[in-house]
Amino acid sequence: MIEADEIAIKNFESKLNRLMEGYTRLAEENAALRKQLTQQSVQFEKAREQYVLLQKSYSDLKLAKIISIDDTEIGITKKRLLKLVREVDKCIALLNASEQQAHEL
Repeated sequence: MIEADEIAIKNFESKLNRLMEGYTRLAEENAALRKQLTQQSVQFEKAREQYVLLQKSYSDLKLAKIISIDDTEIGITKKRLLKLVREVDKCIALLNASEQQAHEL
């Protein structure tokens, strides 16, 4: 029986050593992952701050573009709109004419 007990104790010690090695390895991996998470969090925060700054810059640029429109651009835009309105009026007139012809038949 003593020999069997010694074998059981050696098996237990072997398993305990493997368990402790596994724990140490996992603890080191956990520490490395926590460090990586901290670094990623810092990078994310920097990216978020940069995004906010870029968004504000973009809004400022849009506002500056609106303010910088001069009279020639306004005139060109008005002419384009008037041309589109005339084309729509022509289309409506053609539709009305074709409806009248359809009713007459």
